[in-house]
Amino acid sequence: MIYEKMKERTGAVGIYDDDTSNLEIELMVYAEELERSRDNLDRLLCERFVTTARDEGLSAYERLFGAVTEGESVDERRERLLLRMSLREDDFTPAGIRRALDSLGIQCELNEYPALQRLNITVTSDHTPKEQAFIREQVAGIIPVQLSCQITFNTLTWEQMDAMNRTFGTIDNENLTWSQIDNRTNET
Repeated sequence: MIYEKMKERTGAVGIYDDDTSNLEIELMVYAEELERSRDNLDRLLCERFVTTARDEGLSAYERLFGAVTEGESVDERRERLLLRMSLREDDFTPAGIRRALDSLGIQCELNEYPALQRLNITVTSDHTPKEQAFIREQVAGIIPVQLSCQITFNTLTWEQMDAMNRTFGTIDNENLTWSQIDNRTNET
C-alpha cells in the first residue's frame, strides 16, 4: 500500500522512471521499512493505554506497581490495573480500601474496629509466599498510617477449628506463637 502511494507520488514529479530497476528496488525497500515502522507504531500506540494493551503495555504498568501477575489473563490484569489507577488520595474509606484490595487480586474479609483504629484483613484466596509478600507490602502502602492493620492469609475460621475436635490442651501443647496461630491454614 505504501509502495503504491510512493510510486504514484514520485511518478507525478518524474523522480523515478519506470525503466530504472535499481531505483525501483530502492523504492520498494523504503516502502517495506515504512510499512514495518507503521506497524510497530500502531502496536506501540495500542500498548500505550491500559484499555487496549495486551502484553508489553500491561507489563510496563505492572512494573510501576510491582504487580505479581503469574497465570492471569489479559482481562484480569487490565481490570486490576484500571482499579489501581482509579485510586485517589482520599480513598481511605472502607469502600476505597476495598477497591485497593480488589486491585491486588485478592478475596478477603475486612473487619473494622474504628474505636481502636484497627483493621483486620483476612485473605481468603490462595496465594504463593511470593504473592503474600507482595500483598503485605502493598497493603502497608495503602492503609493509612494512623490505622493498625493485621493481615492474615487462608486462616482457619473458628468453625473449621471447632470441627477439628481438638481440645484447648492439645492446641496449647503445640507451643505456637499468636502469629503462627493467626496464619494457620488447612495444611498446617
